[in-house]
Amino acid sequence: MGNLFYPMNKHYLTLLLALCPLFSFAQAPVSRTDVEELLTVMRVEKTMQTAMEQVKKMATSQVARSLTGQTSPDDAQKVQAIQDKIFALIQDEMNWQKIKDDCGRIYAESLTPEEIKGIIAFYKSPVGQAYLDKQPVVLQKTMAMQQKMMMGLMPKIQTIIQSAEMQPSQ
Repeated sequence: MGNLFYPMNKHYLTLLLALCPLFSFAQAPVSRTDVEELLTVMRVEKTMQTAMEQVKKMATSQVARSLTGQTSPDDAQKVQAIQDKIFALIQDEMNWQKIKDDCGRIYAESLTPEEIKGIIAFYKSPVGQAYLDKQPVVLQKTMAMQQKMMMGLMPKIQTIIQSAEMQPSQ
């Protein structure tokens, strides 16, 4: 009886071997060199530094406005010192050297080698370079827009907070 099924097993094995390439569509690994080039041409480090500087300016400005007329000069200096310590901590813990590998890993896990090469080609192109050159201005304007929107929302937020404070606890 074993000989009766032998030809079928042989064809089954042949079919499986023929289908093996279909099962090996797993994504090819992204090269570290390509990821590093991607991060470089995208100017990720510089973009992060610029964004951090803008956030720091915006936060400092916002804190200064909120403290105007409410605190003494000594208190304002204390608040500024605390704010400086917080930003120093953030910059130390989130500096490029500490997060570069994690950023690279995220890109490597999220994109195929072909996508990475395509993105590199875009950022190396004149249009890609123009985009990168203008990105800090776009980011700054976007943050200013969002800050303005939040300032417009503050009275509504304060109303919600005040109405919640007036409601008896249930």
